[in-house]
Amino acid sequence: MRTVAEIMTSVQTMFGETSTRARFEAVKAIMNSRMKLGTPVRDHLLRIMTHFNEAEIHGSSIDQQTQVDMILETLSDSFIPFKTNYVLNKIDLNLTALMTELQTFESMIKSKCGEANMVVASSSSSKKKKKVSDKRKASLKAKKKVSKTEKKVAKEIFMYLN
Repeated sequence: MRTVAEIMTSVQTMFGETSTRARFEAVKAIMNSRMKLGTPVRDHLLRIMTHFNEAEIHGSSIDQQTQVDMILETLSDSFIPFKTNYVLNKIDLNLTALMTELQTFESMIKSKCGEANMVVASSSSSKKKKKVSDKRKASLKAKKKVSKTEKKVAKEIFMYLN
């Protein structure tokens, strides 16, 4: 028969390996995560925080600044301006503040995209597009005339000064 110490050692090694593997899988999930287009940033961050929690339960210790850096690396390309601002201004945020800031940034991006879509949607008629393009052509011609006269005047002034 086995002694209690042998059984405890055996159980500890069995669960220790499982814990190590689970910790590895949680950290791997964080590092391989990428935010998909159209996914709300809140959902993405909650998924990443779940992986952090899982890694912590299994014995991993990741400091807050590293967690923030890891989250920033998983964001989509539409958050590049946010990441640049974060790095250049050396902003120090905890996870809650980071989520708030990212949600604010996401809403600004969506509002700008919405404005662009409204402009495109408002000029859907081909007749309107043609009229706008005709008006645009006329204004460009007028600008060219003005710029030609400005060039002539500038040339005359240059010749006069020399």
